[in-house]
Amino acid sequence: MEEKLIVRLSNNLGNQMFMLAAGYATSKLMNRKFYFDNLSSYKSKKNIYTYGLDGFQLSKDITSTHDVFSGFSGYIRRKIKKKIDPFLKKKSFILEKYHENKETQFSKINTNQIFNSTIYMEGYFESEKYFSKYKSDLKNFFTPKKKIIFQNNKYLQDIQKNESVSFCIRQDRFSEKYGNISNFDHDKSTIFLKEQVSFIFNSIKYFKNRLNSPSFYLWSNNFKNLKEIFKNHEITLIDNSDITDNLEKMHLDLYLMTKCKHYAVIPSAFNWWGAWLSNSNNKLVIIPKADYFTHLQVKNRDYWPDDWTSL
Repeated sequence: MEEKLIVRLSNNLGNQMFMLAAGYATSKLMNRKFYFDNLSSYKSKKNIYTYGLDGFQLSKDITSTHDVFSGFSGYIRRKIKKKIDPFLKKKSFILEKYHENKETQFSKINTNQIFNSTIYMEGYFESEKYFSKYKSDLKNFFTPKKKIIFQNNKYLQDIQKNESVSFCIRQDRFSEKYGNISNFDHDKSTIFLKEQVSFIFNSIKYFKNRLNSPSFYLWSNNFKNLKEIFKNHEITLIDNSDITDNLEKMHLDLYLMTKCKHYAVIPSAFNWWGAWLSNSNNKLVIIPKADYFTHLQVKNRDYWPDDWTSL
């Protein structure tokens, strides 16, 4: 019987990339066939996100599977099996471990346990410690299928020729609407925007003191008010809103971001991957201090790579 590991994908594109990367690395560690489940989460009535990895080249050896807990009956079976799994001799789940205040950190997978032929892996696994050994593979997997088309983008040449620095702002973080589900907290979103802007202003000073003629580029999901906010700074807004397919636009934005030479990274999985996938030599990557953001503090102690600098 084939021994396999299935990682359950959920949430947005950046999160899906963490899950796939950790699942792939764990399958290599355990010498198991690797599959991903892009059905059970995204077909749920409560789901507010879209599966987005189809835009990457991935690998012919990485495929989706229908061997999942789908539908309402599957949801119930999965919940029950997760509850009883710790008490069974043969394990069927690899679950991310949580600590006090819902904090998590890298936890080495215990491969000495006895597992069933099929292992189901769940969690965010947001740390390069799960998969850094396979960085070369992952860079190939996360190459966009439309790379040749993206290479003609109007911003790419400037990004590549200049001492480019990437910034990212996520607007309306707590006031977003997905389908019929809303998450409105305008005050939180306003505070989060101000904190991101403050971090970028500090980052501009940091890079100007360390780089010769840096050029600044800003990505955002919404550019409202940003021209006014940064009117006294020479920052190019990477606006690809002419692309109507949202997933295609996200893959293009990520591709362009990886071509920068230096980064200031906010608590955003999408922004994290933009910096991590970059091939820039001697890149500087700065991150906010642990308590910088009031409402969106990182709950993973190993989220940031050790060679990224807090500011």
